[in-house]
Amino acid sequence: MRTLIQSGPDNLDPFAIPVVALAHNEANILCDFLDHYRALGPVTFLIVDDNSTDGTSDILSKMPDVTVFRPAHGSSYKEHKAIWRSELLDTFADERWCLVPDLDEHFVFAGAPDLLGYISQLDEEGASAVATLMIDMYTDRPLADHLHPQGSKIPLRQRFQHFDGPEGYAMRPVIGKVGAKYPTPPVAFHGGPRHRMNRGPLFEDLDFPKRTLLCRHLGLSNSINADHGLIWRLTVGQMARRYFNEALNMTKVGLLRWQRGMRFNGGAHKLNRSMPVSESIAGFLHYPFTRGAKGIRYVADRGQHVGEGKHYRALLESGTLAKSFAFDQTRIYQSVSDLTGLIRPIRGNTALSSTTTI
Repeated sequence: MRTLIQSGPDNLDPFAIPVVALAHNEANILCDFLDHYRALGPVTFLIVDDNSTDGTSDILSKMPDVTVFRPAHGSSYKEHKAIWRSELLDTFADERWCLVPDLDEHFVFAGAPDLLGYISQLDEEGASAVATLMIDMYTDRPLADHLHPQGSKIPLRQRFQHFDGPEGYAMRPVIGKVGAKYPTPPVAFHGGPRHRMNRGPLFEDLDFPKRTLLCRHLGLSNSINADHGLIWRLTVGQMARRYFNEALNMTKVGLLRWQRGMRFNGGAHKLNRSMPVSESIAGFLHYPFTRGAKGIRYVADRGQHVGEGKHYRALLESGTLAKSFAFDQTRIYQSVSDLTGLIRPIRGNTALSSTTTI
């Protein structure tokens, strides 16, 4: 059963990199999204317009590089969001490199002048997927005042310039049943300002020996594809899994060479097929808060994102909307070089062995 119907003309460029995304009432950030990806290199957009009512549909219909799809009768975001992406990727991107962002995510990378150059390095490395860290972007104003008006002459990246540095994020190996079911990527990222506001700085609530151990082994400078032994998995791995139980998953597979028949777990966080993953780390500049308290409430009521919007409901119930994410270690984003320590280039451009444990 097909879950999507094409709406409007076929604007697919068969020689460009597919950017596959889902859109729902995000007209205020849509043009920033399109402009960002166009600047990366030759791209072609395949976007599912999920019954938008705020003008998103009108904007998409006027874009000569966007092919628009809408849900077929009986298909819904709640039931089929993972299938929507896979259906488009199976049809239009089999064995091709592609980007799979959300509308509030801007892909960034290090070590190459443009997207084609980065992909060339990934091919040389032998990688087929890139672990991508979601970097929450914010302002120094209360969360309820995070507003980006439609048609603003100020780009998102200038309005929301603040972010947490690498000491605010962790990278742990994915082990156990989850790793067996969704082996790509072999790591998960956690942390960021939402974690900090809810639970305090990473590992601060642990005693000194545990804090030291986890800081050492879960930093972003560690290997993506490390072959951890059984003792490590039973100690550090299990401790990390318990510590981050129910924590926000800040991991995406933002860039990958698609293979027909693969499936994401829901959003593009995990894949059900083992793929060679790059030792580089890319980033998504993540702009989840651009419509103030009203927008957060809308996402929570719609049941959007993991746990049917439970983390957004928690923001509404905790009083966090009246607070600012900014603190004394907040950093300011002006260029990709400011993300050093969060994202990284391919190390030495060394090829991944076909026997790499992932």
